[in-house]
Amino acid sequence: MTKVLERPRAATAPPPRVAGRLVALLVLVAACWGTLLATTPAATGDPVLVTTSPGSTEVVKSPDAVVLTFDRAVPAALATVRVLDPDGSQVVFERPVHPDGRADTISVPMPAERHEGTYAVAWTLPSSRLQPVSGSFTFDVSYPIRPDGVPEIETTRDPVVAAVYLTARTVAIAAMIVLAGVAFFVAAIGPVAARTRVTRRLVKTTWWLVVAGTLGALVSFGAYAAWVPVRDAFDARLLSAAVESDAGGALLARLYVLVPATLGLALLMKSPPASTAGERRLRGAGVLGCATAALATWTFADPRPPGALSPLALAVDVVLLTALALPAGGLLMFRLPAVRDRNTVSRFVRPLLGCAVLLAAAGTAQAWYGHRFGWLPAGALALASVLGGFAWLSARRVGGPVARQRRFGRRVAGVAGLVSVVVVATAALLALDPAGNAHALGAPGEVPAAIRQQVAPTRLAYDTGTPDGQGSVDLVLIPGAARLDARVSVLGPHREDTTVTAALSQGNQTTALPLDHAGTGYWTGQATVPGSGRWELALTLRAGDGSTHTVKQPIDVR
Repeated sequence: MTKVLERPRAATAPPPRVAGRLVALLVLVAACWGTLLATTPAATGDPVLVTTSPGSTEVVKSPDAVVLTFDRAVPAALATVRVLDPDGSQVVFERPVHPDGRADTISVPMPAERHEGTYAVAWTLPSSRLQPVSGSFTFDVSYPIRPDGVPEIETTRDPVVAAVYLTARTVAIAAMIVLAGVAFFVAAIGPVAARTRVTRRLVKTTWWLVVAGTLGALVSFGAYAAWVPVRDAFDARLLSAAVESDAGGALLARLYVLVPATLGLALLMKSPPASTAGERRLRGAGVLGCATAALATWTFADPRPPGALSPLALAVDVVLLTALALPAGGLLMFRLPAVRDRNTVSRFVRPLLGCAVLLAAAGTAQAWYGHRFGWLPAGALALASVLGGFAWLSARRVGGPVARQRRFGRRVAGVAGLVSVVVVATAALLALDPAGNAHALGAPGEVPAAIRQQVAPTRLAYDTGTPDGQGSVDLVLIPGAARLDARVSVLGPHREDTTVTAALSQGNQTTALPLDHAGTGYWTGQATVPGSGRWELALTLRAGDGSTHTVKQPIDVR
């Protein structure tokens, strides 16, 4: 019997745990997007002054403070309130505060020494697009004396404050774009680049620039939005108000998103290079998922009008910034000779072509809709054509003679320079034009004139017929296109139990103005006015005991 000796079988490596890695990446991406959606505040829109204390043209004894109440929460320290006494002297120099913690109300104290006569009040707040929203009114202490004027409020930005804020925004946006591109290159294109000291230094530098730019924008936002000079820019209340604001809250959300994103970035840089195509794709997808969440913070951090952000607009913004990030990071990494091998270049060509297609589509859309910066669509189209040509040339073999390597290096340098210019220019435009979007479907609209320059609420008094005596309401009418927007604030101790109905009348014609209960003693409604001319608005107030009272206000509809 012949004895057969079997050669020992080579030990086979266990299959990679693809499912576990996929779950881990999905959890990381979900953490980034979940953090973004959970911490980003919703846009609150433009504030409307609904009631004042003292009331407009009201005769009072001696008020301790001037109190303004709006229809939504407002950051108190970003507001400015000026008061002139009957002699025309300014008597209020302090920044407003929230009395009793009421987020929709701001107040400033009156001076200890008060004179009889008419006081003039002017106020201003930043709108949702950082345009000034302002108004003025008067009230009388004891009896009216004609005031000498209305206080003026400066609403021009200090050049130093504006430069710091806009530079910080530009740096943060540009650094985010480059960091996203470099991380994707390391994950999916040239994993060996993670071992080089230059790559690690580049990742750390861009990360710190993102953080520093975001913090710089957050710290300077209060002074920028409140139009204060640089000498007052370090007021702690401005920073607190910046955090209260929509844009400031979104900047904080970016820092929150960076926590899980940084964890994933650190794991990527410390992990061994991906050895298979499937692993590279998996890591690349994870980087894109986290990077898009960070890039989306730009859209949320932009001052914007109220309403839910369109998913399509958000998607377009993120896709376009990503299409700019991948070429920027990849071309920057190709400056390293260690990654200029044929396989790495071939892996870079396909996503580069995809980015060129996206940029071409973006440039076409911007040109079609008429972007306010005319050369930006042209720049996107030009960059798309350059990236497409570079991808086609790079698809050819780059290995071989030294001369061919040098030619490829010169191409990389030239295209990388162009992409760098476009990245910085795009970041600067996004910082200078905060009300627009990356897809920029036309020029951003302005705040309506009726919101920018607000008429003081009209104080309407009526006799309650009870021991309480007089009752009153503050009425705000905001004219719009073929409609009338009404805000009614019931004042006094029984406002919680009072319901309000309204109707417009002209001669024998009557039009209902439906009102909705929007808060304690606060009612809002809209109505389409059939025609122009002199109309009368009748407000019927029904108290808790069943008694009704009607107050009327004539209005001119144009």
